[in-house]
Amino acid sequence: MKRAAAVLGFLALVWGVAVSGLYADPLLSKPETVGGRILIFPDHKAPNVYYYVPAGLALVRSFDKPQFFFYKYVYVKADAPEGPRTIAGGVLALAVEFADETETLRKAKGASYEYRPVPIDKLTCVLSYSRLEAEGEEEKKEELAKKELLWTRKSFTLPLGRDSASYLWKIFEDGKATGLSVECEFTFGGYEIDDEGKLKDGERDSRLSFAVPVSMAADPGLFKLVNLADKVSFNYRRMSVLCFDFVNGTNGETAKITAEIEILTAKKQRDFETVAFMAGSEPQVDLEFDIPEAKGGTYKYRVTRIFSDGRSEKSEWKAGGEMFLDLSTYDIEAKDGRTWIP
Repeated sequence: MKRAAAVLGFLALVWGVAVSGLYADPLLSKPETVGGRILIFPDHKAPNVYYYVPAGLALVRSFDKPQFFFYKYVYVKADAPEGPRTIAGGVLALAVEFADETETLRKAKGASYEYRPVPIDKLTCVLSYSRLEAEGEEEKKEELAKKELLWTRKSFTLPLGRDSASYLWKIFEDGKATGLSVECEFTFGGYEIDDEGKLKDGERDSRLSFAVPVSMAADPGLFKLVNLADKVSFNYRRMSVLCFDFVNGTNGETAKITAEIEILTAKKQRDFETVAFMAGSEPQVDLEFDIPEAKGGTYKYRVTRIFSDGRSEKSEWKAGGEMFLDLSTYDIEAKDGRTWIP
């Protein structure tokens, strides 16, 4: 079994390679429970190393603020603010983290051992909402979105379709977000001992969940209503370009993504803007062309991906017209009318 250390992010702690070619990994055939709640496994080779299965999951907090934001995009004409409001969709981002069980294990089992989280290969996050029903009725749980990702940056971003953006915004607006939860199902690998006493590849699954502790009343700055009509005025093209690949860890071998956007000006000339995304860059770039656009104009764009080995791939020019251009790689599983669809 060969798992690339990069796939596992901070959880991947490759201990070394033995002569047999086996990586240091948990021996899944010998589980042990510590404190009645923490499952641990010994290393298949190193006697002083144990791997633990995280027993807690929480929303990441920074400067006492949850790492969470929710943008809802609407379209309201500036000259008719009381007119119809069209919901255009939205974006929700969360950052989650596993509990560090190191100190608990040191106290319970001893400080002479090294404790590491199990090497996680795959993580599936599900956002659900449990509606409170009338007394005597069963609680109804709705799966709003599901996303599978590699455990690299501990965060994931979900695109919201019109219906789901409106529905979720209403949940927060009405103060009913107590029913909102995130469930993470993850898979971790290791080795097992077969009938002949030899090591073979093994795999286990585990699941954790937590309630989303975010309130629109307590944290209004985490919610933003974006009027896309404000992106265009006096025929000047304004737009936002989004790319969450480097936040979600869905960029794979891609080291940089650039997008060229071309408009046709009022004088029938062409004008260009270029944006770039990479590790550490902001996932949203706002653009404003300083030359008036042709009336009723649209834009064209093409994307170039530069890979870590120096290769590059450039797409064909594509037509665009929306006031926000999302270049992200999404893997959303449609469930019903309320599922979040890009």
